[in-house]
Amino acid sequence: MTSKLMKAIPTVSLFIMVFCNSCLYSYKCEFIGSSPISNSLFIERYKTFDAGVWGENIDCYITDSTTFRQKIGSFDEHESFFAKQYGNNIDAYNVESSYFPDTVETKIISKAQLYSNHYSGSSCLNSIPLFGINTIKCDSNYYDASAYKNDDGYYISQIQYKCGNDYLNAVYFTDSLKFRVFVGVYNPGSFSNNFSVKSDPDSIFHFYNIEKKPKIDTIKHVTYFLSDLKKGSLIKACK
Repeated sequence: MTSKLMKAIPTVSLFIMVFCNSCLYSYKCEFIGSSPISNSLFIERYKTFDAGVWGENIDCYITDSTTFRQKIGSFDEHESFFAKQYGNNIDAYNVESSYFPDTVETKIISKAQLYSNHYSGSSCLNSIPLFGINTIKCDSNYYDASAYKNDDGYYISQIQYKCGNDYLNAVYFTDSLKFRVFVGVYNPGSFSNNFSVKSDPDSIFHFYNIEKKPKIDTIKHVTYFLSDLKKGSLIKACK
């Protein structure tokens, strides 16, 4: 009985895997939108694959809506797609968006200066931050949001304050014993006021106020001739 059961387990497992995969990856093609690139030309987008966290695929067609429709590209969940017309040329682009850190302000402080700034509790919140001004208007409704140890062995901690409907984080730099410095205020989710600290062998500390700035990288560029595209038929995107 046991041996028969053991032999049946791989078969059942294989059936479950095939069944689950077919459910996961099956998707009905659907039209999700269009945008004009000229007075008579449009880019139509059709989602042909959607597996949730596993990814998606969108096919892009150029059309005049009456005489021709031709595929000129596709993109996944990591990219976006657009096209431009230059006379008889249709330039199609796949682009990828990301962010890069840009240091907008730097403060340099000696270890002796750090040791002269040792605050605890609300007294640190009432001190002057290294960057910007203190926009936190309350000191009672708060909790420890995060803390991590940097490469130099010091800690950057954040305490979040709820003042009415606003949530703001006070960012501190500390060794947990001899000093605690109010670095600045971070608005959760913001691309501004992201702070970091580095020290050098002479015990000089470099504080950085970093802003995350967007950038767009072209990862694919294809040029089509409109005259050739118009020779094609008005194909059906979702078959």
